Amino acid sequence: MTPKISDTSDLARLIEEFEYQDGAPQLIRTVWVAFDDDDNAFFGQKKVRKYDISLEQFEQGFEPIPDDWAFPEYSEDLTVAPNDGIVSDGLYLKRPNISLFDPDDVDKYLPTTPRLCREEAVIMETLLLRNPHPNIVRYHGCRVRRNRVTGLLLDAYSTDLNALESDKALLESIDRTAFVAGIESAIAHLHSLGLAHNDLNPANIMLGKSGEPILIDFDSCRPFGERLLSGGTRGWIDEKLKTSEKENDLAAIPKIVKWLEDLSQGVKKEREPYPPR
Repeated sequence: MTPKISDTSDLARLIEEFEYQDGAPQLIRTVWVAFDDDDNAFFGQKKVRKYDISLEQFEQGFEPIPDDWAFPEYSEDLTVAPNDGIVSDGLYLKRPNISLFDPDDVDKYLPTTPRLCREEAVIMETLLLRNPHPNIVRYHGCRVRRNRVTGLLLDAYSTDLNALESDKALLESIDRTAFVAGIESAIAHLHSLGLAHNDLNPANIMLGKSGEPILIDFDSCRPFGERLLSGGTRGWIDEKLKTSEKENDLAAIPKIVKWLEDLSQGVKKEREPYPPR
């Protein structure tokens, strides 16, 4: 049975993929992903804007994704999340990035997706269970189904740094000096463990309860010199970078500082044109 969709919020992912030709965005496809109650994964795609896809079409477009494509096998070096990994208030379940799936070329990314999930889980074990830091998201362990890791249980935060662009009061409430110092402290902690984040940008920095920065998203975090399977974010990290290096993070911090300064002066960072609805 495929998942039932009563609203797009029932989807784990809903994204539109574009390519830019002469500066103009061209739709490649819309991709959607959902999970059933047993953490079986389902994928759909259509070359139509997401706004023009009905709930019925989302359901009809689902096809199952094999476990060995989506999820890494569990091993005893990983911590099982308490309470069977059930998500409760204040927690968030981070799923593997299944939006890359291509049913016409299943082997294209295999075993990249489960490998990335496995490597992030190992980083979380090393970094967050044994070497926690107040400016790095708290990790509670893996959710395991069918002897596979189907997600990572983390503390939940509702607001990332991009929210400052549209919320002047929130922007003014931030002590920029202390905020940047928190980011630098988190990055220095990573580097002291021989790790680089490699994707430092406003979307990967959340606001904590007291307005402190919380670093998230360790898909690209790797030991120094290790080859990267996923690149950085355009405009913040060089997408062509090949290996994990502390310089990748050190180059991103001044960009974030400049971005915060520009926001305080009413200047917003220019972005690529996005297709109107």
